[in-house]
Amino acid sequence: MAENAPPGVNEETLGQLRQQIIARFQCSEEEANIRLRTTWDNAFQALLEEPPQPNNQPPPPKKVTFPDFDTDAVIADRIPHTPNQFAVGKIRSMDYVELWYFTTEGCREASRATPTTTDDTFSLLNTDSGLALQSIKASKASRNAVPDENLSWEQIMTARHTLINTANNVNWPEKHIHALAGLYINLESLKAAGYNTQALISYHATVRKQWHAAMNGQGTPFNLSNINENLLLKLENQLRDRNQEELQKQASSFTTL
Repeated sequence: MAENAPPGVNEETLGQLRQQIIARFQCSEEEANIRLRTTWDNAFQALLEEPPQPNNQPPPPKKVTFPDFDTDAVIADRIPHTPNQFAVGKIRSMDYVELWYFTTEGCREASRATPTTTDDTFSLLNTDSGLALQSIKASKASRNAVPDENLSWEQIMTARHTLINTANNVNWPEKHIHALAGLYINLESLKAAGYNTQALISYHATVRKQWHAAMNGQGTPFNLSNINENLLLKLENQLRDRNQEELQKQASSFTTL
């Protein structure tokens, strides 16, 4: 496909655009090539087609391309979780976004969104790092997003798989993916060792947010998978103090009745 690309666009750039489509639609490389060709043709049509026809003549119909498929293939046993494109965009740019978007509830909300014609329409955006695909209809944050500290342990452990897969699909460096995966492996080990579950949830919410901030220049970058037990202990003590204050308030209210 590179031989038909405009001057100055190399195979590396085409590969980056292809990966963006795969991440956006969770599709195969072959289907991504078809979508990329369609976007390419639309973007550079003015350079290739005949002079514009008079307004009184209808434009020629667009050719419909039908992707091929294996006649023996069946749908997968498990439908993949597809997060909101707002969240995918955040992960692509290494920005923090609530883990809720990658939970079953968050992905279910994204799947209920009614697709429109503009949802599948892209423009080619010229950035400092080269060409990039940009959805014409910008994705928005969900009003139902839940802060990480308010998620359950089960939600966190389920959502991590979709989060890590998304990071892989948008081509995070292997080192960063291993650090993210290592965090959840170590948290599971601490949970099995008897650490306070709510303290682990608080630790996860704190360090993941700080990690993304540091990766974007707001602090010193660190290995997310390395557990800081001093910080974990402080968060556990804070949790214990809050619980104690709540018990005292309840007891005070009871005695005044």
